[in-house]
Amino acid sequence: MTTLTEHQRVAIVMALLTISILLTYYFHTVLMLGTVFSHFFYIPIILSALWWEKRSILVAIFLGGLVVVSSFLYRPDLLTLNDYGRALMFIVIASVVASLSEQLKGREREVKKQRDLAQRYLDVAAVLFVVIDANHTIRLVNRHGCELLGYREEELLGKNWFETIVPEALRETRWRDFDAAIARNAAFPGRRENPVVTRNGDELILAWQDTVLTGDNGRPVGVIGSGADITDRIRAEEALREAHDEANLYLDIMAHDINNANAVTLGYADLLVDMLEGKEREMVRKLRGGIGRSIGIIQNVSTIRRLHSHETTAKAVDLDAVIRAEIAHHPDAGIAYEGKPVRVMADDLLQEVFANLIGNSIKFGEPGVEVRVRVEKGDSTVGVSVEDTGPGVPDAVKPILFTRFARGTNARSGKGLGLYITRTLIERYGGRVWVEDRVPGRPEGGAAFRFTLLRSDRTRVPPVSPAPEAADRTITARP
Repeated sequence: MTTLTEHQRVAIVMALLTISILLTYYFHTVLMLGTVFSHFFYIPIILSALWWEKRSILVAIFLGGLVVVSSFLYRPDLLTLNDYGRALMFIVIASVVASLSEQLKGREREVKKQRDLAQRYLDVAAVLFVVIDANHTIRLVNRHGCELLGYREEELLGKNWFETIVPEALRETRWRDFDAAIARNAAFPGRRENPVVTRNGDELILAWQDTVLTGDNGRPVGVIGSGADITDRIRAEEALREAHDEANLYLDIMAHDINNANAVTLGYADLLVDMLEGKEREMVRKLRGGIGRSIGIIQNVSTIRRLHSHETTAKAVDLDAVIRAEIAHHPDAGIAYEGKPVRVMADDLLQEVFANLIGNSIKFGEPGVEVRVRVEKGDSTVGVSVEDTGPGVPDAVKPILFTRFARGTNARSGKGLGLYITRTLIERYGGRVWVEDRVPGRPEGGAAFRFTLLRSDRTRVPPVSPAPEAADRTITARP
């Protein structure tokens, strides 16, 4: 709404007073009528009272005197007490409207004063403050909020909050939550993380908290929200969390392998008690066992470091060669494998997957356990299964078996770190891993560890070994 200047107001009132004088002359001298026309006089009286309060009484006195003097000069026979009463009424109306106008402007000044004070409080706050009405329109935003979002205040006021500030992917969800809060007259409790988009397209994360505003009738009219920029903190926490997880993983590996080394050392000690004589020989055998396992620890730490570094990338790997190489490490175990030459996307650590899965089947299986490795080619993936006739995996353990420190129910179960490494590697290669019953519905009938790998492109890569590939040939290692 356009506000009139002081000069424009004076011009309007002067024009109305001129019209009033002309009307008085016309009705009294030409038409020979009474004071019916004087109803027009209320217009300049009320306007002047609204604009200048008590100074409007002068306008009322002038117009009242105009009516009385004009009647006395031109038509004294028409002058009555009604004319004097009308002149007095002009003054009363001017006084009443002036008083009401003064009170109204006083309240407006007080409201503006309080609003300016509140705005100053909001402006010095180091967080974003915003008032959003029920129609999603921004009604107030503090200075820090404008600086944070990269807008001027006038560029935000009157704009739709969700269309201007909220990321497009979250827009619909966020305005549904907003409308729900307005409908139930209660905002979501507590602080939450809300992303916003700045004017230059950057996404910030705010620690957001809001409350519903209500009108004089108690009905919700909008929401006032505050948000502190925690983008840098979130990113720092994520980086710290990643570093912390990686450091813990290294420690887990070391603890896992050192425990195994201790177990081996103790096993040898038990054997030496019965088989050997002499203190020196027993100490040498223990020392050799401990050193051998220490080498294994270093190797595992190196593997994890490579796993979490960016030095290695997926490449075409001969899956058949990896499986055969691992089977060769267990010449005394009963392992059946139908050779199927296929190349998958992996790296040099793929052998660790089979070392863990085949090793666990042999380690945790009963004497005479049988292991079978299956490979099934798909259009874009390869399915691999490592099945055994061991004690199987209980249903309650299956969902957590591949998490860190998950353990089976077998008395010889370890820390479970090997399966965690297996899952990490397979997911790194773009596949997934899970465990099922070898015989559906019978956990005690053995376990079937299954995982997928991505096939490499169809371009043939010359094999490293000149030995020909024998498709569908079965390799069986038996004791």
